[in-house]
Amino acid sequence: MLNALIKLTLLLMRTFLFTVLFTLTFILSGSKLIYAQTYKDQFTLTDDNDQYINPNHDRYYTDGIILTLTHAIKRPQSDSGLVKKIVEYQFGQQIYNPSTGHVWKPSLFDRPFTGYLFIGASLNWLYANEGALKFNAQLGTIGPDALGEQVQVGFHRLFKLYPVGPWNVYQLNNEVGLNLDLDYKKLLYRIPENWFDISADPEVRLGNTFTNANAAMLLRFGEFGKLFESASTNSRVSSNTNSTQKHEFYFFAEPQFSYVAYNATIEGGLFSNDKGPTFGIYHYVFTQQLGLQFSSARWSTSYTAFIRTREVKSTALGDQWASLNFVYRFGKI
Repeated sequence: MLNALIKLTLLLMRTFLFTVLFTLTFILSGSKLIYAQTYKDQFTLTDDNDQYINPNHDRYYTDGIILTLTHAIKRPQSDSGLVKKIVEYQFGQQIYNPSTGHVWKPSLFDRPFTGYLFIGASLNWLYANEGALKFNAQLGTIGPDALGEQVQVGFHRLFKLYPVGPWNVYQLNNEVGLNLDLDYKKLLYRIPENWFDISADPEVRLGNTFTNANAAMLLRFGEFGKLFESASTNSRVSSNTNSTQKHEFYFFAEPQFSYVAYNATIEGGLFSNDKGPTFGIYHYVFTQQLGLQFSSARWSTSYTAFIRTREVKSTALGDQWASLNFVYRFGKI
């Protein structure tokens, strides 16, 4: 385990070398309390891919694109403890493959092919005591209607990569899903020098695509804002004309233990009679997140590595992927 953590740390250092050199100018250009103009809206592009962490890893959760529009709502004056209310709208697609998606040997397939195409909306309440409550609802579909085959096969053909498939034989069948998510973050401890803190991050997800409960702890090291004005809670937007924002540059780690009751990307549609080629799941899953975050007044970017234990009751091993996040804020207050 120690060797794996050392290798992962070296990978993160290499990946972010250019980012560190670039953003170091922001860190050294002023004091630790550098404040900037506030914006009420932001656009986020999230790009997930297993090749971002390991070029030799091309399986399981293999690709994802999520677009998010975020807007800070004018909060009522009567909500004395409430600092911000933020609404988000999402559109995204995630693609899942077996580990041998480019090898045409049926006996080696260890997870179904499927896409997950969805739209979503969320409301985030952020409090002065650094508690953050977020409710999210997603409407989506798995199966051919999620267009995973068209996107992945088209991408591989466009860039002359190896062929993938056969999607038509090993893809899950269609099922529309409604998924509700409740996430709560709460600051537990911050050292007086303000370069390290730790927060609790429990989450519950209920739906016919995903149903699980997660318990996590978020650890941040570096220059960061409070939880009601940080990229950690997607709360660097504000409707308050007197609000100021601190530049952020920090490393974070978030170990997470999950109980997974249902995962339709492995088990097929919960209410479908003909689910397609399915597998059983492991109900207890551990995920380790490690990443680096930079935020200025208008821009944010981050890299997050995900290491997950086995999910599928097959020959499938644990999963790993990384997420690149790019944020642009607009609508100056």
